[in-house]
This record gives sequence, C-alpha cells and structure tokens, in this order.
Amino acid sequence: MTLSRRSALALPALVGTVALSRPGASQAGGGVLRIAMSSNLRALDPAKTTIGEEFMHAVLVFNGLTRMKEDQSVEPELAESWTYSEDLKTWEFKLRRGVKFHHGREMVADDVIRTYQRILDPATGAPSRSNYDMIEKMEAPDPYTVIFRLSYAYGGFADILSDRQVKIVPADRIDELATAPIGTGPFVFRSYTPGDRAIYARNPNHWEAGPKFDGVEMRILPEMSVRLAALQAGDLDVVWDLGPENIRALRDVRNVRVESVATASWDGAIMNNSMAPFNDVRVRRALHLAVPKGDVAEVVLFGEGQPTHSPISPNHPFFANDIPFPARADVAGARRLLREAGHTNPIRVPLVIPVGRPVRERLGVTLQQMARPAGFEFEIQRVPFGRYSAEVAGKMPIYIDGYFARPTIDTSTFPFLHSRGSQNERLWVYNEPKVDAALEAARLTGDPAVQKTHYIAMQRAMVDNPPGYIAYAQKFACAYRAAVKDVQTHPMRWFDLRAGYIGS
Repeated sequence: MTLSRRSALALPALVGTVALSRPGASQAGGGVLRIAMSSNLRALDPAKTTIGEEFMHAVLVFNGLTRMKEDQSVEPELAESWTYSEDLKTWEFKLRRGVKFHHGREMVADDVIRTYQRILDPATGAPSRSNYDMIEKMEAPDPYTVIFRLSYAYGGFADILSDRQVKIVPADRIDELATAPIGTGPFVFRSYTPGDRAIYARNPNHWEAGPKFDGVEMRILPEMSVRLAALQAGDLDVVWDLGPENIRALRDVRNVRVESVATASWDGAIMNNSMAPFNDVRVRRALHLAVPKGDVAEVVLFGEGQPTHSPISPNHPFFANDIPFPARADVAGARRLLREAGHTNPIRVPLVIPVGRPVRERLGVTLQQMARPAGFEFEIQRVPFGRYSAEVAGKMPIYIDGYFARPTIDTSTFPFLHSRGSQNERLWVYNEPKVDAALEAARLTGDPAVQKTHYIAMQRAMVDNPPGYIAYAQKFACAYRAAVKDVQTHPMRWFDLRAGYIGS
C-alpha cells in the first residue's frame, strides 16, 4: 500500500421585528459569533442534512475522517493518515487517539463503521447514500484502524469522506441525533428553536487547539433586508449567503467586509425527460438556443457567476473550455427544432419557481421572458421551497432548482447525470449512453489527466443531448462585521471557525 495525503479532485471554487443581543464578553477575546441564516434547520442528524444551513450545523458539531480546506485541498481530520492499495480498492485509515465525543467517550473504529453502515442502510434515508455504494466491506483490526474494501477502484475515496453528510457519530447515541446531536466537533449543541435560533457552546475539550469563539448562534431571519440592517447596526456578526444583488451595495459600507468566492454550486431548469414536451431532445436543445447562458448569468447573478455546461465549474481544470456558449439567441434555430418536434404552436407548460429563493425566482422569470420569442409560453407557478420535495421534484415537467458544490467531480456529476444516479432518478430521468460511459470510466482511475479526458467527453455529449438547462456556476458570498477576525468564506458554504474570534 502507498501512503497518501492526496489533494482533492475537488470543485473549485457557496420577519417582523427581532431583538438581537450584543455579543458576550470573553476573557480570551473570542466572543459569541452571531450568524444570520435564512431557513429553519429541518434536520440535526448530519446524515439527513440537505440544505446549507444544516451543513453549517454539521460542521460546528461534528468532524469527518477527512476535511476540505478553503483552497479545496483535503487533509486528515479524525483520520490522522491513510494508505491505499495499488488497485485503489482497499483503503486503510489510522484514527487519532484520544478524540472525545461531547458526552466524554473516546471515538473509536466502531463509531466510524457504524456511521457508514447507517448511511448505507436504505432505511436511514441518507441523501448521500449512493455516493458511497462502492463500500463493500469495513473492518476494524484494532480500535484505531478502519479498513474500507471497495467493490470497484475509486481514486477519490479519501476526498469524498470530507463531505458534510458523512460526519462521524457516536454508535451509542444514534437514537438522539435528531434532537440532541453529539459529535466530536469544536462546538457543543445546546438548543434549537425553529423560527428563532440554534445555540452552540465552545467545546472546551476539543481535540484540536481551539476554538476561540465562546459560542455560536445561528439566527433564523428569512428577510435579507432584516439581516443586512442588523449587520450594519452591529447586532449580527455574519450574514451567510448574500444575494448577488446585495454584494455591490455592501462593498463600500464602513466596518463591513464582503467576500465572494467561486464555487461549482449551480442553478437551472430541471426538465423531466420522461414527460412531454421535454421527453424530446429537440425541445431541450431549443431552449438552449433560445436563451443564451451568458445573458442569464449577467441578468440573474449581476455578474457573480459564469455560464456552465454541467456541474463542472468554469474555473475547474476539467471544464471544457473549447465548447463555446452562444453569444446571442438563435430564435430561428430554436423554432426550427420545435417544428421538427411537432410543435407548430407555442409550448404552454407551467414553470415552477421556489418562493423564498430570490436568485432562483429571478432565474425562472428570466427564462420565461427570454424563451418567449422562440415559442415557449411558460406560466410561472410559485411554490414554497419547503414543499418542493413532496410536490414538485419528479412530478412537474419543468421547474427551477439548484444544488451546492460537492467535494469531488464524481460526486457532483455521477448522481445527477448517470442513468442510474440517485439524483437523476428524481430530477430529469436522463439517459445518455455516452455520458454513462464517461462517468463510469472516470471513477475507475486516480489519474487526473485521464479523468479529464472522460469529463470533457461527458460535457460534449451533454451539449448534444442536454438533460435540462444548467444555467451557471455561481459565486458564494458572505458579509462580516470588521471585528470578525480569521474567518474565511468557504466555497463549500460553511465556515471553519476554529481560529476565529471577535476583535476590537
């Protein structure tokens, strides 16, 4: 076996009146960090988290075997090192000794194995389960060693263990994760009140040096205007996930720092390939001709993003730079494709957009307006985002949605684009043999140069047969009071708060 601390093959580079308290004093100068979030936490169990606010919670309370840094390299976390076999099918992780869960028990190999057994159990309902289906067997030769035996070669295995939904949980407290989560992370969960806040205290026994903050409060404030006003008044320390329309306005505000970083998070129009009219590739291609992605990115994101062909970001080395984006709408070409598909009259279908997601709402309205000259008559229907899973996904011909960046290209593409991918099955029901072949080949090698050739082929196939309309890769931005020190905006949309503090 060969020792490896591999760099990730990662996606470059997220109310009415409220009373907000001032941060508490701290002898160490840490303070309580008050972060404004937009939505309630629907899950406290890390295996069941699905939205950015929940991912923030998971990073505060838990740790994974590996960790992704702001530069998207992967480093050891609960695993201090790992080795792998030449065929990339056997991975051995050495665990740190002396790491304690918040209830005082030492973290050992059985906790790691139980964590992954639970994720792989369909009864758990873990959204990330399909990302780890290569795990065939796990062994613990001693309390500080875990061996993963894979059913097929997977060069990025250590990288995907850094994801937000695979944090290590205590085997003896699994039944409590939904309401009283316990991990090994830098902060201890104290309480959560829906519609108000989640409260965390500094873990004084954390296995790493830190954190410096005395605690963290995640405030649930749906209205961006309320968040921004509270930040400028000094009643909040961080506004998480700024809208692109807010970034320019805040850049010149005194005592406020804004950071915007490139990510592979994407939004788009999800077209169900099993439903008319989008079961005809000519209709899907016609929408691409009718609506130039460059114009969409500028109108919707105010320049805070770039058009893309797939979930691979334009600033990733695997991006197909030689595939051009149309500079202008080809209305005649779009109408010709629609006629070939048998649509001599305008296509009239509802276009569902999520209430409470302003960027995606704006994307839906932009598509509606820009596609009309080519013969698409979309009727906007607004549905609260919280009802999307039950009422929209897999049930409507076309709707607006989006997904955060994943830790590797494979986890960003295979579940979404492979004909048997877990996300594909509930999104576009896409089936393109050339895409399947490229995705299958790419995950069987650890050589980035070889992977690149397969992912370029995938993007070319998607231009000819698009699953839907993946519009752009957007930047992720946060705003901070100037007093917040040593906290950076992470392209995976969470914060590493181990070194941060409230200064003067």
